[in-house]
Amino acid sequence: MLFCTNSHHQPWTSPLPTLSLLPHCKTQTDVNQIHARLLTTGLIKNPSLTTKLILSFSSNTDNNALVQFARYLFFSRHSKRNKYNTHFDPFLWNAVIKSFSHGDDPRGAVVVLSSMLENWVCLDEFSLSLVLKGCSRVGLVKEGMQVHGLMRKLGFGLDVFLQNCLLCLYLRCGCIGYARQVFDRMTSPDSVSFNSMIDGYVKHGMIGLARELFDGMMVKMKNVVSWNCMISGYAQSEDGLRVALELFEEMPERDLVSWNLMIDGCVKCGKMEIAHALFNEMPERDVVSWANMVHGYVKLGRVDIARELFDEMPERDVVSCNAMMAGYVQNGYCKEALQLFRDLQSGGNLSLDVTTLSVALSAIGQLGHIDEGVAIHHHIKENGFDLGGKLGVALIDMYSKCGNIDVAISIFEEVEEKNVDHWNAMIGGLAIHGFGELAFELFMEMKRVSVEPDDITFIGVLNGCGHAGLVKEGMMCFELMRRRYMVEPKLQHYGCMVDILGRVGKLESAMKFIEG
Repeated sequence: MLFCTNSHHQPWTSPLPTLSLLPHCKTQTDVNQIHARLLTTGLIKNPSLTTKLILSFSSNTDNNALVQFARYLFFSRHSKRNKYNTHFDPFLWNAVIKSFSHGDDPRGAVVVLSSMLENWVCLDEFSLSLVLKGCSRVGLVKEGMQVHGLMRKLGFGLDVFLQNCLLCLYLRCGCIGYARQVFDRMTSPDSVSFNSMIDGYVKHGMIGLARELFDGMMVKMKNVVSWNCMISGYAQSEDGLRVALELFEEMPERDLVSWNLMIDGCVKCGKMEIAHALFNEMPERDVVSWANMVHGYVKLGRVDIARELFDEMPERDVVSCNAMMAGYVQNGYCKEALQLFRDLQSGGNLSLDVTTLSVALSAIGQLGHIDEGVAIHHHIKENGFDLGGKLGVALIDMYSKCGNIDVAISIFEEVEEKNVDHWNAMIGGLAIHGFGELAFELFMEMKRVSVEPDDITFIGVLNGCGHAGLVKEGMMCFELMRRRYMVEPKLQHYGCMVDILGRVGKLESAMKFIEG
């Protein structure tokens, strides 16, 4: 709650006491107090004070109460022409646009721009750049193109800063051809222009076109960002890793990102000897460097080396802890994974995220420690975690593997927006408990609610059909997989079909199935 002191004996209608409160305003209650004071003192009609308030509150994009009040004041007091407001300065409009473009409703930036045009407010480069930023964030290609046309009409078409904003818009929206047209029409592209275009090509897998642009850059224009973009593109594949290493050696200067990109590329290609050599040469390391190394060794099954590196880390974040826990689970060391999770809980220095909890639930499912699983479930409820993603999947899987299929079903039914992984976990859980008929019914329900099954879905359904002796249903699922859903059968699918036929004594059919 705010308390307004008047130690300097200011008049009741003076704006100074109100201004002194602004830095302390944090909550909706505080906003309501400020609003009440503005109304009772008549200061709501003071354009100088409301302008300062709008500028102060609109910049707090992480505080919805402040931003909403700033917008309310702006639209009610400053966005219409009247006897108090005869001239519009774009500065205040831009502040409100920024509250939308950088806040929770980027589309609102386009609405405010339209209002500026309706009220004949003079636009500037900042107005347009902010709206383009908002369009980029949520993929508003059509609206972005309209702003592009407005830029040309108003004579801003040659502004390099705005052209770079356009590049960012088209690249983020996947319109690489439009981006290249903007780039080619630039009279004086700068290093930001080149780097944006190169990065766009790299992210779309067009490494050849990225290299052409990179090689065409003037030497003085190339900076560490340019080199890093190229390295990140080449380091994604084993074939390109050699080229990435060559570029890395040629770099006139390197930053921490350069080193981490090379190590990440080596890790992805399984070249841990090279990765470790680079790691040892690094002039400085951050938590990303250490986490990459831990992840690389657990991928190769060298959990011992990964743990040594993990223990040597000067500081840890939740990502590195998750990498170590996941590595333990993937390599069958579920007890060690669970012990690390307990250590994180008792330490209290790191906030457990969705991945931490999901990995812990996976370890619990393998070990059958349902009491700890229930404790994590309570933690999830108390902290309001969403079950619509992998956390809900992990909970269903954990309860299924720990023998409590009824709770697994209730969680499945509780999740409102289920993806294919939720269905797979539930179908697999029913299958391992011998409820083949229910697994098959759930599979048919997927079709009714328009959820596309994948190869894992069919492994679960076929497994369930095998346990329940549902030969006809199993054969139907296999044919649906191949002919309707165009899923290429894998070894596990064939194994399930042989199991289905073998369980009912149709060994000849099983042999023909294998041979066919």
